Amino acid sequence: MIMGSALPLSLEVSQVLTLLEDLSFSRKDQPRILISLVLKGLRRNQTTKLGHLLKQRCNYFHSNRMISRLLSIYSLRININHVWLQIIDIKPLEVILKFGVNLHGRIHITEVLEEDCSEHPFSKLKIGQKVHARIVAQAEHSAKTGRNLKWELSIKPSLLKDLEESTASEAELNHSINDIIRAYVVKVDAEWVWLTVSRKVMAHLFILDSSVEPSELKEFQQRYSVGQAVKGRIIGVNREKRLLRLKAFDNQCMLENIDDTQKTVSSIAEHTKEGDVIGGRIQRILPGVGGLVIQIGPHLHGRVHYTEIVDLWVPEPLSGIHEGQFVKCKVLAVSRQAEGSVRVDLSLRSRKLDDSTTCAPRFEKINDLCPGTEVKGYVKNVNPKGCFIMLSRMVEARIILSNLSDEYVENPQKDFSVGMLVQGRVLSAEPLSGKVEVSLRKSTGSKSQKLDDVSYSDLHVGDIVDGQVKRVESYGLFVTIKSSELVGLCHVSELSDEPVLDINACYKAGDMVKAKILKIDEDRHRVSLGLKESYFDSDLTDDENGNENDGGRVPMDISRAPQMSGGFNSTLVLPGPEPRASVPPLQVALDEYEGSDQEGDQKAHEIANGSEPNVKKSDRRLKEKARKQREIEISALEERALQKDIPQTPDEFEKLVRTSPNSSFVWIKYMAFLLDLADVEKARSVAERALRTINIREEEEKLNVWVAYFNLENEYGSPREDAVKKIFQRALQYCDPKKVHLALLGMYERTKQNELADELFDRMTKRFKTSCKIWLRRIQFSLTQGKDVEYIKSVVNRALLSLPQNKRIKFLTQTAILEFKCGVAEEGRSRFELILREYPKRTDIWSVYLDQEIRLGDTEIIRALFDRVTCLSLPPRKMKFLFKKYLRYEKAQGDEERIKHVKQKAMEFVEICRA
Repeated sequence: MIMGSALPLSLEVSQVLTLLEDLSFSRKDQPRILISLVLKGLRRNQTTKLGHLLKQRCNYFHSNRMISRLLSIYSLRININHVWLQIIDIKPLEVILKFGVNLHGRIHITEVLEEDCSEHPFSKLKIGQKVHARIVAQAEHSAKTGRNLKWELSIKPSLLKDLEESTASEAELNHSINDIIRAYVVKVDAEWVWLTVSRKVMAHLFILDSSVEPSELKEFQQRYSVGQAVKGRIIGVNREKRLLRLKAFDNQCMLENIDDTQKTVSSIAEHTKEGDVIGGRIQRILPGVGGLVIQIGPHLHGRVHYTEIVDLWVPEPLSGIHEGQFVKCKVLAVSRQAEGSVRVDLSLRSRKLDDSTTCAPRFEKINDLCPGTEVKGYVKNVNPKGCFIMLSRMVEARIILSNLSDEYVENPQKDFSVGMLVQGRVLSAEPLSGKVEVSLRKSTGSKSQKLDDVSYSDLHVGDIVDGQVKRVESYGLFVTIKSSELVGLCHVSELSDEPVLDINACYKAGDMVKAKILKIDEDRHRVSLGLKESYFDSDLTDDENGNENDGGRVPMDISRAPQMSGGFNSTLVLPGPEPRASVPPLQVALDEYEGSDQEGDQKAHEIANGSEPNVKKSDRRLKEKARKQREIEISALEERALQKDIPQTPDEFEKLVRTSPNSSFVWIKYMAFLLDLADVEKARSVAERALRTINIREEEEKLNVWVAYFNLENEYGSPREDAVKKIFQRALQYCDPKKVHLALLGMYERTKQNELADELFDRMTKRFKTSCKIWLRRIQFSLTQGKDVEYIKSVVNRALLSLPQNKRIKFLTQTAILEFKCGVAEEGRSRFELILREYPKRTDIWSVYLDQEIRLGDTEIIRALFDRVTCLSLPPRKMKFLFKKYLRYEKAQGDEERIKHVKQKAMEFVEICRA
């Protein structure tokens, strides 16, 4: 028996047919003989004849599928098989061909030309054309249809020439990073282009890796079509999925541009290196002068400093910028942070992209600055003592209050808003400490160079001088004497004949005052001043003198009452320079109602009544106020210490929090720094660390961190409302529930979440229904939201039912004050009249009523009210307070006739008392 393995491949057709008819051989030999004939390229009619013959001998074969099944059973060396085929269809990514007995194959788009060819692979092929191809993979059996799939063929010249090769391995993923390859588009979606590199290797191209031009990025989907050739550089390899990530090939992708010093960081930053010009998309516009967050990769973002947005110094650099906008940017720096994240600094300045030297200068190093250098910058932070400006992304400068302008600046926050463009000159630059001082004054002469018109020798004790308030401190005023540079101190005890509860409410920087010199110390260059009215005014002199003044303790003018909008702990808003960018969500402001102007009025007039329990209560409040003032001073010291050496890295912040573990100020600054790096999870972890680290006795410090945590989740939580509620529930377990509720309420009010604030008010008025402060906050909120009068009345009635008796008068009085201030004066006036009908001798309520009318400025109503109150039968010391108040008003608003009228009424009252 002749074995199939012994048959020579060079047999002629007639010889093979003779052997099949005359010889007997086993079934396993028949396929080998048949395959040898196929490999010699038998014509169709000969192969068909041979199939019929085998069908008679072997009934289990089917002639129309016989060749295909035989080749699938045996693993032949198909890589050396060359066949002639005819093209029957041309698709965007493949060519369909037929050959043999009802056999079909395909040529993948990557199996036509060599990689170095630039023409389209199918440009020279047409339907009906016969081609000489090589089988590179056998047809696989389809489990769904039960049929064999198409044979994989190749017409690459390099494969057709190599006739001697005996084996060919499946396509292997032998690509590596930075290789330049050609691929063909398979699919295009919103942000990715999917490409084929070979039959079994795919690639994808991200939208921002496709170009650096914004106009091309906008038309991303229109620029690519199925079958289009794309040349790119490999920047990522996933061997498990046999997937490559490409970056569109251009001059920025040249391998020679990647130097050894940048390979480590660049691999982390997805092959982005310093000096690259890349495409980006604006992800977020940070508030204030925080700059921009730019997406430059699927999972990579960079930061654009506020000074790197436009070429020129313009007042509004963010004009025309919107989120989602495509931009062309240049990589300024790529660095790795301590926690492993990568920070990429970018620039959008078009002239810098072209390396133009005519670009508006940005001083990147302090060494480039010298005294007298003209500079421009944007205001980063403003506080009562000056401001900080950004000269570039690397250099910031300080401008103290006296250098802000040639003229006096009363309110720096009002005149110099955050983001304002200013121009000045450098006064000093210290490279070692990193401090730069700038002045915006146009005059070059310093104060020390000016000649004083008045010297210490020209002053005498008892002189009356005019001056201007230079600075307000808790212990007194610093007053600059007119026509000189001499500054005197007026102690808080010398400000008024009456006790001054809040010096900041009475005086502010820039006020003009008249003072009396009490003491001069030329050796120490000190001048003591007094502002008491008794030093200047002797118009109202009667029998009741100093001793009665001491006992009566007449309150201050209610019009000078504190104007604090935030109230309790409002100083924890933490102004001052922030190391990276302004982060409003982390500003801490516990909107308590303590310390408000209404409560300050109440305090003053309780003292006016002269009762001993009220005096003791006032003393306790004064001590509490002094304690809070000390806390404010401590916070200010921490802020000044932080300003001296602003941390720039997480490591520096870690060192700082180890030094001051109980300081909420430092922890919150650390959180703001991390948010500036767009690392929200790290900021959350720092907040958790702070809550675990701060001593349990430091309740206020912990509360500050909780509030900062509220603001963080309110800004970045997902979903925001649920995230805030979770933190709120946790905070209730560790802090005073009332303060936590007020803190959350303050956040809702600042962020205009009125519906949530209203829901919180409902819960607060049920849980703290005996708190006057909570009810007043609800009324204030309702008035600011424009609720109607009936709604306000219903809230007042509910409050009167819930509040204890001793709090009702205070509640009604302050409700009336709120109505006056919120534009519902008629309701406030009616409420005061109802109170005074029941308590006509309460001079404190009369005084508050008068103050509210004086603020409105209706002269007829004010004078009618003064005439009513001065006709009452009250103790002399209370009447004296009312007459002095009346006289002060007429001196400010009336004429000589009105002043005489008041004095006459006062003299009549004195004569009645003597009688």
